[in-house]
Amino acid sequence: MRIAILADFPVKRLPGCEGGPTGYHATWLPPLAEGLEQISHGHEIHWICCTKEVTRKTEIKAWGQTFHLLPRKKLSVEILTRFVRERRMIGECLASLKPNLVHAWGTEQGYALAAADYPARKLLSIQGMLQLLCERERQPWLMRVQARSEKHVLSAFDQITVESDWAAERIKEYAPHARLDKFTYGVAPAWLEVERTPEARPLVVFAGTLSRSKGVDTLLQAFRDSRLHQVRLILLGDGPLRGESSEQISFAGHVPPEKARLWMSRAWALVHPTRADVCPNCVKEARVAGLPVVTTPEGGQVEWVTNGGSGILHEAGDVEGLILAILKVTESLETSLRMGQHGRQECRAELSPRKAVMRWLDIVGQAT
Repeated sequence: MRIAILADFPVKRLPGCEGGPTGYHATWLPPLAEGLEQISHGHEIHWICCTKEVTRKTEIKAWGQTFHLLPRKKLSVEILTRFVRERRMIGECLASLKPNLVHAWGTEQGYALAAADYPARKLLSIQGMLQLLCERERQPWLMRVQARSEKHVLSAFDQITVESDWAAERIKEYAPHARLDKFTYGVAPAWLEVERTPEARPLVVFAGTLSRSKGVDTLLQAFRDSRLHQVRLILLGDGPLRGESSEQISFAGHVPPEKARLWMSRAWALVHPTRADVCPNCVKEARVAGLPVVTTPEGGQVEWVTNGGSGILHEAGDVEGLILAILKVTESLETSLRMGQHGRQECRAELSPRKAVMRWLDIVGQAT
């Protein structure tokens, strides 16, 4: 069985491509690829990825699989042209490989569009729900263009995987015809090895795009309140709401996974006041690392956070509720450590890379 996986694979993780910043996107894909090497599956697997790391088509063998790297130019141009150039390159690659199944990850780029073009069995894994984000909050114009493509492409897939029950309920509105399978992506093994060494002064961490969709406006407003003056905030990531760092609030920008793990180990809690999220990876990473999480019920993160146990839930956009939740998890280090351990072992078992690999093989078997 020949399978083509179309995905934005972190190319810096491939042998021969190391060096420089590794980035912090699609962190669940390398553990999946590595795990497939260790588990007998009888499939011939080809990954197809568009990246600025190459200037011509390049093939790399790794973990018993083949990675086809295609040169990417300007992403904004690709979005505006509905990825016509990249779809052509991917289509040529697929025509040469003749896979029995094409698995596309995400609707944000051209992979789902390219898979929709190919006349074979196809599977789509949702990463983010662009239409939903645009409905709930006015988004940058490029995302609105992407959302229109997402609406079109969903109709081409009869089988779609989602990470959470929350996402499944919402994707039914956009793809009522499709069969939905739940597939939770595992975390990188290094997160299972994080040991907490919290700082003496309460520290909370945010990780993700600095946008209203992620609730960063609510978070920054909360930290203007004098009740939080003893708590430090570190924001990992970039986006339109990035500001100037101060003694209390630090904007760290994009950081590699090892630095994210360092900040998580030193923190008292993760804060993720999102307005809508399929299943944020940072929440899963925090939970296996033993951090309590302050978040909202608007997303798949509720499957990993028990309100009052392993974290605190507050309504999206509720500044006062967010302040009270942060005060609760930082009232003492003992509270932070106790809440962080609540349900941690269950999270570690459910989010192990091996379990994700086995679930992927099961879904692929059904799709073929």
